[in-house]
Amino acid sequence: MNIAVEKAEVIKGFEKVNDLSLVRAVKNLLDFAQTNQQKIDQALENSIDQGLKESLNSKLEPHDVLMKGFRDQYKL
Repeated sequence: MNIAVEKAEVIKGFEKVNDLSLVRAVKNLLDFAQTNQQKIDQALENSIDQGLKESLNSKLEPHDVLMKGFRDQYKL
């Protein structure tokens, strides 16, 4: 079952809930999940930014030099 179908079933079932405590519990769970997702997204963005900075500051050899080295090493 795909996620869209699962979500639709959960929403359909949740619409029938009339217990305020349960509604608040689900809301708290969703708030918690959203907060954690934002933290994960920020950590991923920071990691990508750091990798880009490192790659821009590194001394990389030109593509043709690297390819020549590979061809020489592996006799291609």
